[in-house]
Formats: sequence, C-alpha cells, structure tokens
Amino acid sequence: MKKTLTLFLLTFSIFIYGQEEKTDATYFKDAVTKVTSLKFSSSSIKDLESIVWEDVKSIFDKNSPEEKVALSFEIDLKELKYKFKASMTVSGSTKNLDSLIISAKKTVKSLIRISKKYQNK
Repeated sequence: MKKTLTLFLLTFSIFIYGQEEKTDATYFKDAVTKVTSLKFSSSSIKDLESIVWEDVKSIFDKNSPEEKVALSFEIDLKELKYKFKASMTVSGSTKNLDSLIISAKKTVKSLIRISKKYQNK
C-alpha cells in the first residue's frame, strides 16, 4: 500500500509539473518604428484643404535620412453626377522631406482644382 501511494503521488506530481508552462518574454527596448508611407483618403474637398503639413512632417521624424517615403492623396466624390475618383503620389527619401512636402502641397492643390471642376459640372 505504501509503494502504491508513493507511486501515485509521484505520477500525480509529474502530471501537475508537466502542466506548468514556462515562458520567457523578450522585450526590445531599442525597437524603432519607421513610417514609410502615408495615405490621405477623402470623400470631400474640404478634407484635403485642411491638411496640417507640420503634422505630416512630424510623422517621419524617426526615419533615417536614406529611408524612402511616399505621400499619397486620394479623393473619391461619389455623390456627383459624374463619379470622380483620383489619386496622386509623391515619393523620395526622408532627407528631402521638405521638398517632398512642397511637391505634395502642389499635388494636393492640383487635385483640389481638378475636383472642383468636376463638382461644378
């Protein structure tokens, strides 16, 4: 009886110990997130007119200067008689971000101008 009880307790403890899962969590303190593209999708012209360009620049602060970035702008005017949908993209390296934002502003202005022509028809 003593051997049976010892064998039972040994087997029972092995089953209990086998149920424990030991996990080691690894955390990376120096992990860096990079943003490589930003897309603005809109269904109205007012949304494109209200873009805050300083915020756009701050999004790419953590990128390295050689990192390629892309800024995309899309408008989809479904409520018009002639449904209008257009998109434009500006891309380049992060070190030229100021010139990319200037190009993006011109791109958005032309997209707004084209959209207004379709809106007036």
